[in-house]
Amino acid sequence: MPQPFPAPATRLLTKVDGLGNFCARLGDIIIISISVMLFYEVGARYLFNSPTQWSQDIAVTLQVWFTYLGMAYVLRQRQLIRITALLGLLPARGRQVLEGLSLIIILAFSTVAVVKGWGIVDDSIHLGRRQPTMLELPNWISELPVVIGFTLLAVQALADLLRLPFRPAPEFTPAGEYAPPSDEVGTPSQRAPGTSQP
Repeated sequence: MPQPFPAPATRLLTKVDGLGNFCARLGDIIIISISVMLFYEVGARYLFNSPTQWSQDIAVTLQVWFTYLGMAYVLRQRQLIRITALLGLLPARGRQVLEGLSLIIILAFSTVAVVKGWGIVDDSIHLGRRQPTMLELPNWISELPVVIGFTLLAVQALADLLRLPFRPAPEFTPAGEYAPPSDEVGTPSQRAPGTSQP
């Protein structure tokens, strides 16, 4: 097994993971906020016959932010949807190569999404496009999370790709996906019984 990265590089990769963790915690706050808003809307509408004009628009916009901000964290935790029926039958080297290929594809797709997404955001800002709703929020507010989310996903994919040669090949078992990797390069995660190696 190759030696881990130098300390500065390891710290940088850890900060990338920390950014994903921060977005995940922010997502928790967003979900709680959405729940509170919808609870308030139900009470205002059905108890006081005074529905709001803002709750639906804000809740939907926050759901968009929640979805895209969480992508990097989901990748880090290895919870993206994948089919492993054949992947699990490959030898260790084959699994590691295909893991790297999947990260390259994610990185490439994310890069395209950022470039194209920013063009849409830029157009919305300059053209003053607004949503066809009661609140008429500017379109860029719900388009920006696409750019930010895929930027974070690309950075996380690159970080995981750089660490891939320093880790054991992923293992897949009938019990489920392999455990998320630890923060230490080349150090296996502490796993619960029944989980597989990172």
